[in-house]
Amino acid sequence: MRWLALLMIVACSDRAPEFSGIGQWRFTDSTLADATRGKCQPEELGDGRKGTWCFGNPPYQLGPNNAAVDLYFLGTEPTARLIEIQLQVRGCDEQALDRWITSNFGPAIERRPARAFWKNSFMWIAAQMPSQPGRCLVHLLPLSEQAEIARIKAQ
Repeated sequence: MRWLALLMIVACSDRAPEFSGIGQWRFTDSTLADATRGKCQPEELGDGRKGTWCFGNPPYQLGPNNAAVDLYFLGTEPTARLIEIQLQVRGCDEQALDRWITSNFGPAIERRPARAFWKNSFMWIAAQMPSQPGRCLVHLLPLSEQAEIARIKAQ
């Protein structure tokens, strides 16, 4: 019986850790104080909460696609937590983007025409492929943002 417990521990430790964000941005610990390489400004979020929008951050590479990174934080103080990462891809190769997300986050939990959704223990992802001609938009949100997830899903 002891060997079975040991085998279960080894098997569980071989699992790849789940992503809690992308690049340097993590929903588990990124705050507004970390957003030093872009421009940030106060913003009223879609649901009326006060937040901060940070744009002009270093781009992120999604396979062959280069993405502009916009960040949204809940509040305006340095300790405000990250509540959304938006990746805007111009000249988007939809199939390559879909393959990149699937290879990093697993199979989509739902697919619709020009849209797909992924989810893990930390976050939910929506990819609009394309969102406009030649462009894709990827939303990454922590699971705590259920109202925003529902709004994006309903679009």
